[in-house]
Amino acid sequence: MSTPGTSNLDSRSPSAGPANRHAPTAVERQRVQLDRLLKDPAKPAFVPSAPKEKSIRPAREMMKNVQGSSAGAGSGEFHVYKASRRREYERLKLLDETAQKVCYRPVFIIMFQLA
Repeated sequence: MSTPGTSNLDSRSPSAGPANRHAPTAVERQRVQLDRLLKDPAKPAFVPSAPKEKSIRPAREMMKNVQGSSAGAGSGEFHVYKASRRREYERLKLLDETAQKVCYRPVFIIMFQLA
């Protein structure tokens, strides 16, 4: 039993584990993973493969839902428009990312060689 001046939290060591096991913080989760990894150094560690390169789906040759500027478009056309707009924005974002990779790659190579 603890004395009136001390609390139970003081007696707990930092490696005793999280106070709430159901909601560990990021630091606690990382500590548990490292402890599990370093428990058996001879066991090979799982290293995930590199992510695949994103690619743009080729454009359709013929559009079935051609949208015009008619005032009588139904409410279902909004979702078709929104999906096509989302695909176009994804395509533009991917083109920008590939252009940045091409532009900055020589700079990174030169910086790596200088270091």
